[in-house]
Amino acid sequence: MNQYSRPLEYWMSPQLSSSGQGTTSILRRMALNDAQSRATCLMMYFWCAWLALIAVISAFAAPDAVPYAVAGALITGAIAAVLQARRRSRKVPSSSHPASSRAPRRVSGAWTGVALVALGSCGIMVALGLSGEASLSPGSVAGAVIGVFFVIAFFAGTLLIPAWHIENATRLFRTRIESEPELRQSLEELALTHEGQGGSLQFGPL
Repeated sequence: MNQYSRPLEYWMSPQLSSSGQGTTSILRRMALNDAQSRATCLMMYFWCAWLALIAVISAFAAPDAVPYAVAGALITGAIAAVLQARRRSRKVPSSSHPASSRAPRRVSGAWTGVALVALGSCGIMVALGLSGEASLSPGSVAGAVIGVFFVIAFFAGTLLIPAWHIENATRLFRTRIESEPELRQSLEELALTHEGQGGSLQFGPL
């Protein structure tokens, strides 16, 4: 056992994790990849539910749009199920460099994006109403409000789900290790056999 090969319990120590903030490691790459994978599945399921709700609303307001919304919901739901099955089939998450993402890495940044979308959507709706180019009948106003709600909801789910998972990646992975004995055993074996030679990453901290 060299200086890089330590028990998993050592690398998961909260004290070591706190002192090693900003350090890249195999475990932290796994945690981020696992969080991104879970967030992608949940985001696809969210889009599926979002499209299903649009289909329900469209059944009363625009029946011609229902088949498109239903098809979209079925496709996104199927993709989510495939991604979830692939995620569950892996014994341990990938330790490769996490995929680059333009999604906010903090919930506060995601909420800022949602607020900007909400302000922009409401601003456009008010501007159209004041310009006289849009009908101000109760039905038109209700339709506009529902449309703005769906736009804000879409961006809220799309931004908040990955941001929350990325921000809490380490905590979520620690919880998963503690609750899945098979995963923990695989990581314990990797921790004892990992050799950080030639400038490769250390196994921890988490």
